[in-house]
Amino acid sequence: MSFLSLSYFAFFPLAALGYFLLPQRGRNLWLLGCSWFFYLCAGPAYFPFLAGVCLVSYFGGRRLEETRRKGLLVFCLVLFIGMLFLFKYLNFGMETLSRLLALAGLDWSPMVPRLLLPAGISFYLFAAMGYLIDVYRGKVEAEKSFVKTALFLSFFPALLSGPIGRADRLLPQFDSRHEFDAAGCREGFYRFLWGAFKKLVLADRLAVVVDTVFAGPGQFGSVQVIAAACAFSIQIYCDFSAYSDMAVGSARIMGFDLIENFRTPYFSRSVAEFWRRWHISLSTWFRDYLYIPLGGSRKGTGRRYCNILVVFAVSGLWHGAALSFVVWGLLNGLYQVVGAVTAPARNRLRAALPGGEDGALVKLWQMGWVFLLSTVAWVFFEAGSLTAALAVFRGMASPVLWVPPLSGMGMDRWEFLAAGVGFLILTAVDWYSTRTDPARKLAESPRWLRWVVSLALLLVVVVFGSYGSGYDAQSFIYGQF
Repeated sequence: MSFLSLSYFAFFPLAALGYFLLPQRGRNLWLLGCSWFFYLCAGPAYFPFLAGVCLVSYFGGRRLEETRRKGLLVFCLVLFIGMLFLFKYLNFGMETLSRLLALAGLDWSPMVPRLLLPAGISFYLFAAMGYLIDVYRGKVEAEKSFVKTALFLSFFPALLSGPIGRADRLLPQFDSRHEFDAAGCREGFYRFLWGAFKKLVLADRLAVVVDTVFAGPGQFGSVQVIAAACAFSIQIYCDFSAYSDMAVGSARIMGFDLIENFRTPYFSRSVAEFWRRWHISLSTWFRDYLYIPLGGSRKGTGRRYCNILVVFAVSGLWHGAALSFVVWGLLNGLYQVVGAVTAPARNRLRAALPGGEDGALVKLWQMGWVFLLSTVAWVFFEAGSLTAALAVFRGMASPVLWVPPLSGMGMDRWEFLAAGVGFLILTAVDWYSTRTDPARKLAESPRWLRWVVSLALLLVVVVFGSYGSGYDAQSFIYGQF
């Protein structure tokens, strides 16, 4: 059940209405039932894995609080990581081992069964591991209610693609009585509608160009291949941040506050800043549960750089079981290491420029470099294999600049115009959101302005959105992770 499916438009009002009408003692049970129904719609075969993780987290958390036994924590973490490896990485691991043995002259081709990958498993397993680690550290108390523990891991707005929940932030909200709040409901609706705009008007439209060009980069000119790579940088941002917007918006309508997952990352002035503003729930998870335990920046410069590379290599693997994802992660880590090494020289250079480090031209230059470096890395992410990524880079270096017609890229000029106007709207709203929360500001605006903006945005989504025959409402990029 996708956020943009008719079934969700029928499901969510009933879920929210039931939540507000029920007495407090029945609300969490109602939400858990709704969340599990939501997950069952993704596939009944997936449900036993979610239920099992909820049970292990509940009993494991209770026991960890009583004993503080490190062995128990390690057992639970190994169990969860083992599940993730079994369903997501077994085939990749066996293929990699087979290639390594082939280099040693040994011929071994294992028969690996294709296992069903449970929807959202990476997200709720990371939430469960974070919860158990926090209980062990004494940061949070073990939840005494199984319903609340299961609801924390299953809360339907964030279940399939995040944001990854943190126990200290989300669990206390299930104890609060959330009354219907008209302003909060409006804010959540505007946030959801803005997510629909980014997904339908931009992400799914740009996906046509990206898929067409990346499928055969040698058939296009270098300008077209570069344009497609840049289009993917915008597509993946719009696609994933749209899901997060709709998740945050759905939760806000019911009175819950989920973590912000994106803060205009392409306005960042360094790659390190970019990763503080992109997929924030995952970046902070790796910081708190991997980077800092590895030593962080406390054990010398060399160790710090190694820790950064390890974290980003793991982050690449989290996104997908392929070497191209590992390269993508390592490349982003390498950007940060090189940036840290060259920072003193670059700081001196910028300070000598007119306007200093905060001059408008310096800011634009830095943001341009962040976008360029991110786009190079995104090629490995989207291509799916190292061979396909290299083919895209060869296409970028082609001496042929353009292969007509324009429609050969998958869209006609009117579609490109719609995408261009949508991108300008996105840039303006993102720029405005660096100063205030647009959804909250609109929710507090006069009624006439709220209606004008809402109807205009809804009209744009309906008229220029990509949907209809053949459209897959389930096709959020991060749904596969």
